[in-house]
Amino acid sequence: MPNGKPGDHPITDILLHNIRVFSRKADRLIREICNLGGRDELEAEIDLLRPPQIRELERILQELRDRLKREGGE
Repeated sequence: MPNGKPGDHPITDILLHNIRVFSRKADRLIREICNLGGRDELEAEIDLLRPPQIRELERILQELRDRLKREGGE
């Protein structure tokens, strides 16, 4: 069971421990998504413990980030 330590979960590794998990772009997009309040959507749409190939992951993350920005009126 995850307890917030490094290596427990990709999101906490990125947000709390500043560990690069996927790629600079993917990790930045994950930070942006979470800052926009989209963590639940992120976890519902992508299994980050078994992510797709990096380019596909970045594409999905960018689409999610863009959708959250549109919905948020930014």
